Amino acid sequence: MSIDPNNPKTWPGFRPVPIIAKVDRLYNNNCLIVADLSNDATYAEVLFEVFGPRVIGLHITRNADGMHFEQRLVKNGVIRVYTIGRSFLLELFHARLQARQIRFADDPNTKRACEQLVALQTEMTETETLYRCARGQHDDLAISCAMLVWAAAHPHLPDWFRPIEDARRPRRDNFGWGAFV
Repeated sequence: MSIDPNNPKTWPGFRPVPIIAKVDRLYNNNCLIVADLSNDATYAEVLFEVFGPRVIGLHITRNADGMHFEQRLVKNGVIRVYTIGRSFLLELFHARLQARQIRFADDPNTKRACEQLVALQTEMTETETLYRCARGQHDDLAISCAMLVWAAAHPHLPDWFRPIEDARRPRRDNFGWGAFV
């Protein structure tokens, strides 16, 4: 079965994609999609098929600063996948919160994200701080917020927006009266 970007029923196994697509449509298909591809490489295929070159991938590992990317081949294109450390992501997020560079909206999802952040357990080692979820707990919303903070301040952000700008730029015809003379 092929993926139809306009038909969510053709996106089996990828429940968040229709929700992301709905939000994207609210913003005239101008969203940059930053996705965690750590656990499922096939997710990149579906995201690229639906959103095209507006997808930026993250591979969350133990250690990395999120500055370097690999080009990952997907059907009909390539996406950038940045490797970033989980602790690095969460510490960046925490630092921006402490500096009051981030504010949370007052809604249930952001409250859940805050609760997830507060519930993280820390373990100090000689070289780093590790963040873990308590058994049975989740940190998906907290990690999503941290990914957003990382992306918003990334030096490659202007490059990531180029496909969106190019899609919105009016096309110029390559012919004029000179072609008829």
